[in-house]
Amino acid sequence: MFFVVFFVFVFLFFGEVWAEDGGNEKKVDFSGYFQNFFIFKTDSDFDKSPAFYEPWGQTAGVLGTYAEPRISFFIGENKFAIETLWGFNLWSRNFTFARPDAEAGRQLFIFARQIYSDVKIGESRVKVGYQYFADPLEIFLRNWIGGARFESKNFQIFLGQVPEQTYEGIELFSNNFANDTFVLSFAYASGGFAPKDGIPFVGEGFFGGIYNLIDNSVIRKLTFISTLVLGYRYEAEGFSFIGGFAGQAGVFTKSAFDLKNENHLAGALQASIVSKGRTKIGSDIMILSPDNPTYREGQNFAFIYSGKSMSRTLILTEDEIIFKSDNLDLNMGENFSQFKLMRPGFFVFDVWADFPLFSDLSFIPIGGVGLTLSGENSLKSNFIGLEIDGVFRYSIADNLRFDFANIFFIPGRAAAAFVNKINPASQNLRPFIYSVEFSLRLSF
Repeated sequence: MFFVVFFVFVFLFFGEVWAEDGGNEKKVDFSGYFQNFFIFKTDSDFDKSPAFYEPWGQTAGVLGTYAEPRISFFIGENKFAIETLWGFNLWSRNFTFARPDAEAGRQLFIFARQIYSDVKIGESRVKVGYQYFADPLEIFLRNWIGGARFESKNFQIFLGQVPEQTYEGIELFSNNFANDTFVLSFAYASGGFAPKDGIPFVGEGFFGGIYNLIDNSVIRKLTFISTLVLGYRYEAEGFSFIGGFAGQAGVFTKSAFDLKNENHLAGALQASIVSKGRTKIGSDIMILSPDNPTYREGQNFAFIYSGKSMSRTLILTEDEIIFKSDNLDLNMGENFSQFKLMRPGFFVFDVWADFPLFSDLSFIPIGGVGLTLSGENSLKSNFIGLEIDGVFRYSIADNLRFDFANIFFIPGRAAAAFVNKINPASQNLRPFIYSVEFSLRLSF
């Protein structure tokens, strides 16, 4: 905490620092964003039975604040960066005078997003530290991971350690790597890899890679998964396209009945197309293969999923307006280390547009549908739900943006199987769920 505050102080009082030291130009840069938000939902599950004793049938809402500041130190072509997430600071739980041991007494949660060095060695770059990393389709890996990334022209090698929930000890040398999770990947991109943590993560052209996961977070149940990702990104005068598929194979040791090994074989597809111009129109699709109906019988066909996608939907998948991580695909997945095992399978398709109403105001309608691919894994129903959103976006200034989103979701029984807490099999579903979001985001 002191470390971060100290460098913020240095930046605010001294600004950008330029100097010459042995022929290397030096610079300090401060960037990131600050966001206030409001969320209200008519319900937190889909059963419209009277909620006499359970909280799940009640409205849900929150006001809050969070920020993601980044400080970068440049020395010539080399960089050292620190990025943190400050939040969520929920206004209803901010007890200024609470006792230090009270649950609500902690004023601000600070998470280490990234802390790494990025240096140039010859024609290659080496990025080492805790960093944001993803496969080009974002479908298997899109996490904050500690590791080392080696990039040379069109090739990339990454070795990382994924945060997980099993610890061998609290003290420094009590940890012996025995129950940790590691990633090793080899990738190629004809258009190179993005120099920043932006989306997409590759340049134009063909891309492919093998992403290996070695997971021993469950004691004495080692898992090895290898994911092959192949795709293509195309940029034309009138539109852009990125898409591809991923295939997984591996083994879950001692995970089937009678502690037998379970073989893993799964696949996924994802694609996104966007028209260019003053009015933008786009469409996204994602398909994740389902498991068979018999649980742990020795074969597993469910895709291990990052929890991220290219979809613009706000309930079916990750809400990119407000970082809140309560989307349906996450709720439907089985926890697998820092990933989701999608046993029912998942299909999501959306269409969206971005219409400029005035010079600084635009309207973004979004329509999406979600389905499972195995009704036997979702109460013999495949319909997750239909989502219809209307987002108004007002650019107050170049670095200040206001979003107002109206979200309508018509739930299906397949979603209720995973969301409803009291009676998942209920046929008495609400006609629709309504949510409203306000966001004021300041980028700096």
